[in-house]
Amino acid sequence: MSFNVKLLRFIKRWVGNQRLICNGGDYDSSAESQRNSTGRASSRRLSKVIVCLLPMSLLILLFSSAKDQNVTTQIPREDRILCVNSKLAVDVPEADGLIMQKDVRASQWKLFNSTSQKGLTDRRIVFHETSGTNELTFRQCCSIESAAKNNPDRPVQLFLRPLFIPCHQHLSSAPLDMFHIPLWLDILSNYPNIEAILLNEDHYFAGTPLQSWYNAGKWRKTLYETFHFSDYIRFVTLHKGGGLYLDTDVLTLRPLPVEKFRNFLSYDGIAMNAVSSGVMHLEAGHWLATAMMRLLAEEYDPTQLAFHGSEAIGSLMHELCGMQQGDPESNSCKDIHLLQSGYFFLIAKPLAAEMLDTTRAKSTNGSGILTRLESKSYGVHTWNTMGNDPADYANNPSIFGALAQIHCPLSIARASEFQN
Repeated sequence: MSFNVKLLRFIKRWVGNQRLICNGGDYDSSAESQRNSTGRASSRRLSKVIVCLLPMSLLILLFSSAKDQNVTTQIPREDRILCVNSKLAVDVPEADGLIMQKDVRASQWKLFNSTSQKGLTDRRIVFHETSGTNELTFRQCCSIESAAKNNPDRPVQLFLRPLFIPCHQHLSSAPLDMFHIPLWLDILSNYPNIEAILLNEDHYFAGTPLQSWYNAGKWRKTLYETFHFSDYIRFVTLHKGGGLYLDTDVLTLRPLPVEKFRNFLSYDGIAMNAVSSGVMHLEAGHWLATAMMRLLAEEYDPTQLAFHGSEAIGSLMHELCGMQQGDPESNSCKDIHLLQSGYFFLIAKPLAAEMLDTTRAKSTNGSGILTRLESKSYGVHTWNTMGNDPADYANNPSIFGALAQIHCPLSIARASEFQN
């Protein structure tokens, strides 16, 4: 019960107790007329006025406050609309999201539902952008383009969160609801196998083991909101529709055969001490995705940055499949296999920044790394370590620059237009 409701009830009781006083019921007027002191009578009348008017004043203030609060809650909130940008909103669809199209009005974007994707989703390649900016960096755009370019026969789906900030206008008040086409959408729209999907998060999490976690909203108040949401939603996506999930800092270097990359996890280092949640495939409804959602819902820790990703899935594989560090043969679960790190994690995290640096790329070791990546790896996880200005990559002999020239040519051609 709110404080205002409690206060309102108290005042009502008080007014009831004072009603006789205000109406004169407990006040002996004949006795007053017999008083000799005019001052005492005036004091009595003044007290009566104060007693009667004080609760009425409080009630007026309280109702005024409540009225103001009601007005505030009636203003359309961002959870009733999906913000495309700061000046454009679309009505929340009764679907998982909307497929964004650069040459189509937002009000005419097609609905997206995971349930309508059956038969296709195990083949799809999936990315999530969870910052809530509804934008892509150059690196992210390049990664998604590389997946689509090298796998033209596979659908590539990019899921984006709506803008965090409230929109300045609603679709109903914007008859011309075209919006400034973001650079990334203009580039990626050249690939017919790419779909950019603006998520309806409430609908997307509904009916999954993570619905209560999502609705409780503790994750929204942490320092790691974006990271936690990213760690959680990838398993919702794989549970609902399956597919090959890639982090947005994974550059695809060659075609990814569906038969080869199916129901797998990957080690993220030569020592095989940990498996990654940044590159994996699970078919729709796979028990591992369901088990991960249940574990994450039960063990959520808002103070931990890394547990909900690689550590959690490694712990689960150890518990349910007997997987031991450094021993892929210890995995007893035959419907999930483990890839060696060379497929996607040839560059180690501590060295990634150095290996992507221009000076390192020019050296013998640098060119050797480039050769090994192109000959052995199907993708390269860059660990979010590229610090160069996007414009540098167009003529930059760094490892990433050399790979980007080949695998995301449309992104690299417009690199100077990116702000990050």
